[in-house]
Amino acid sequence: MEESRADAIARAILQPDLKAREELRRKRAKEASWLVEKRKVAWLALIGFAVGAAAAIYGGERFTNGALWGFLSGGAIGWLWIGWRSWRGAA
Repeated sequence: MEESRADAIARAILQPDLKAREELRRKRAKEASWLVEKRKVAWLALIGFAVGAAAAIYGGERFTNGALWGFLSGGAIGWLWIGWRSWRGAA
């Protein structure tokens, strides 16, 4: 067998076909966009933490209670926002 023909066969076996590469690219893009969405939720939860803590301090409540409720509220708002956007985009 010629060396160029052997190289071509080896390349064909070792390299994934176009469909598999496109599927892998699509999967990675979906994972990257999901990571961006999760980071948005984390930012909203962090902002909620700060707002809840500040509201608790100025409202005369315990810092930890305000921070916890703010964090949970911010996270819930973030997940609802993402859910609403994905639901609206699917329709």
